[in-house]
Amino acid sequence: MPTEQQKKEISLLDYSDLYRQQLATAIVESGKLGFVRPPIISPEERISDDVLRAASQLTGELSGHLSQVIRGYWGNSCQTLSTNFFAHLNLVGIPANIVLGNVIVNGTDEFETTLEGLQEEVRATEPLTGVQNVHAWICLGDDTIVDAALPPRLAKLYNAPPSFDDMIFIGRAAEMVGRYKVQYIPLLVGTEFFAKTNPPDPMDLLNQLKGLGR
Repeated sequence: MPTEQQKKEISLLDYSDLYRQQLATAIVESGKLGFVRPPIISPEERISDDVLRAASQLTGELSGHLSQVIRGYWGNSCQTLSTNFFAHLNLVGIPANIVLGNVIVNGTDEFETTLEGLQEEVRATEPLTGVQNVHAWICLGDDTIVDAALPPRLAKLYNAPPSFDDMIFIGRAAEMVGRYKVQYIPLLVGTEFFAKTNPPDPMDLLNQLKGLGR
């Protein structure tokens, strides 16, 4: 008979499988919305811990620059953060894409994001007004997550330690659930979401950096 700890580990592994399934569905739904750019990432491709470490090093190096771009609180800046991570990771040859979705924090629906709501935004003929009910993070494929906007929200809204203000989540979906009680739910994948609903297009930054030879 498995021990309670083994049962917990099995449950977390099941969650990583669920995340991969949701990511695959999100890629399909993005295609249905007319997103034509390659998804870049794949839920089937296994991403090694070495790749995660390389991503961690790069995002850590970017933190100083981003602190000048986003003064103070980062918890409401997922678009800017994911755009910069997307561009810089791909620039150095680490495939990455922006994932749009929802997050459940210890049972609380943090952003109240739905696929239907995102579809309406993409199909809207009038410019966006107000706040977008969506969270954006980076995925390298597999069950990976890179997110600098959520940790400070946890510090501000959920009594997480002050150290979360300076933290970047880089890890796997099961780890986020097990360590932080945070469940990521992918709904769409691709830079075209922001390009269509709330420019600038993240691809513009990547092309700009390529042009600068950085």
